[in-house]
Amino acid sequence: TSTSQQMAANVCDNFTCSFCYLKERYDYKGTKPPFARQLVYLEECYIIKDPFSLPNRGEVLVLGADCSICKCTVCLGCSIFYTQRFCLKCASNNMQKLPFQI
Repeated sequence: TSTSQQMAANVCDNFTCSFCYLKERYDYKGTKPPFARQLVYLEECYIIKDPFSLPNRGEVLVLGADCSICKCTVCLGCSIFYTQRFCLKCASNNMQKLPFQI
């Protein structure tokens, strides 16, 4: 697969949080948004161009990502990130494996 085909597959769809049902259109899913080349994320996340910033500034908003355990789609408010993304349910069920500070 070519890079352009791969990028096209990662662009523009709807994000819906499995917990709070936040629903928003996203512009890109992945680690390197093409419209913000200076950014590289540690996880594949759902990203939109920041609607409040000036055009072509490369500013973005991260909506959320997929839980690394159950694979459900979760917003940042319904999840935590500690080396990987965890929905609150999976984080709670695996608390003994996470640092006590969390």
